[in-house]
Amino acid sequence: MNTIPGPYKFGFEPPRHLMGWLKPEVEKAIEEGDKFQSPFEIINQSNPQVPPPIWTLTKSINNGQHLPTFEQAIGDCVAAGIRHAGARLQVAEIVAQYQEEVLRPWYVPFIYGISRVQIGGGQIDGDGSTGTWGAAAVKRYGVLFDQDFDVPKYSAAVAREWGRRPGPPAKHLIRAAPRTVLTTSRLRSIDQVREALCNYYPITVASSQGFKMEPVERDGFHIFVRSGTWMHQMALIAWMDEPFPAAYRLNSWGPHAHGTPLNDEPPGGAWCTANVLEEELTWRDTEVYTYSNFEGYPSAPNRGLIR
Repeated sequence: MNTIPGPYKFGFEPPRHLMGWLKPEVEKAIEEGDKFQSPFEIINQSNPQVPPPIWTLTKSINNGQHLPTFEQAIGDCVAAGIRHAGARLQVAEIVAQYQEEVLRPWYVPFIYGISRVQIGGGQIDGDGSTGTWGAAAVKRYGVLFDQDFDVPKYSAAVAREWGRRPGPPAKHLIRAAPRTVLTTSRLRSIDQVREALCNYYPITVASSQGFKMEPVERDGFHIFVRSGTWMHQMALIAWMDEPFPAAYRLNSWGPHAHGTPLNDEPPGGAWCTANVLEEELTWRDTEVYTYSNFEGYPSAPNRGLIR
């Protein structure tokens, strides 16, 4: 195996200040958050065929370009992972399900704030959230868009302000309320992960699994190599069976964090092999959620072109 060439934005050491998954809060969060979740069930899709990766659909409505890879400024990785998942959910609804919907990125400080305050109770000092709080938040309170009126540009200061009591401004809670993710489900097996991704339902995974910053090449694909501990959430956005089973794991540390992909995958991530994910799913505290049925922003019949 060969190491993938950089640049690695943060060098070879991962940016610990951007890891904001709160493992000590997970058990209580899952217990309280179960009421917001739906059982994972896809009718007549027990062994779906692997479809074209979601980024091929993205490019069909985005002038042949990938979506930008989000770059965190603080430990708001839970919200950033959900932003990445939400964008792919919108792409799937527009292109694969033919919904007339404008693709609009979800605003990270809003998700961060409602997960910590409205769902989590506003008890946390310092940065961070849990995957369960994040999934419950977008289902219960909806999402704000980057382009909404009077929404400030993303920054560490805004994320921290909205992540403290009383949370995001009330006017934005009202605006976001109709834009909910109708179905969020916790996944517990690698078969469920594959099934969700093969139906274009994106996933977030929060755990303590760490990786080397620099991926390695395997059979023409670049893959993450397990190393150390990351208290972190990322998104899974695509699946492949060949040449080896794996999910594409997209990080939120910018496009240069993990080198240049080998097959035109979105920058800022790498493939995560099924055996790594399968072991991760067995850990008691790992939070894995999939998202479907977004009440998006309606458009004229324009095939949902990104604006």
